[in-house]
Amino acid sequence: MQRTRLAITRCSRELTAEHGFSGFTIEELCSRVGICRRTFFNYFPTKLDAVFGHIEDGVAAETLERFMAARPPGTIGISPTLLADLVELVLSQLRRDEQEILSAHGFFEAVHREPELLAKLVQVGPERLNLFIAQVAKREGVPPSHPALGMAVHMIQFAMHQVVQRYAAAAHKTSLEAEFLGLMRQAQSLFTQPLTLP
Repeated sequence: MQRTRLAITRCSRELTAEHGFSGFTIEELCSRVGICRRTFFNYFPTKLDAVFGHIEDGVAAETLERFMAARPPGTIGISPTLLADLVELVLSQLRRDEQEILSAHGFFEAVHREPELLAKLVQVGPERLNLFIAQVAKREGVPPSHPALGMAVHMIQFAMHQVVQRYAAAAHKTSLEAEFLGLMRQAQSLFTQPLTLP
């Protein structure tokens, strides 16, 4: 069931990137996925819901489980491995199918050209980000409002967007993993600078 649901979202994003959101029908989407119209509505109430997918489809379940279990035992407060564990979580996502990542990138590029999609993104984007911050907070044993969590997750999110844009623009000269690690090393170098001058 999850495989079919992911296929519907992936194909609807591909079609949106290729033709625009209003440039294809549910029947054309079903044809590309290899399902009937009735099956589509077993998974999603509308085409708009299909292109944004289910909230639980963002991070692979096994990847999230590994991240949640990686916290060093006996740690109080923010763990000393939080950033490294977040980086590993992202790398696991980037190791997934390259074509899927690029089709998602093409879709999000199209979102900014279509008001209906942009309005939906403004709604679901913060919801999904806050859900992920809540999961990180649960792992760390701190409230979701802890400032370190928001800073870490927003930095990771920004780096992911930058990496996929660079990768798509550079004709895949380096791997997504190498691009992401390079950008995170630059951030790490920046944040080791002193915060005040003598």
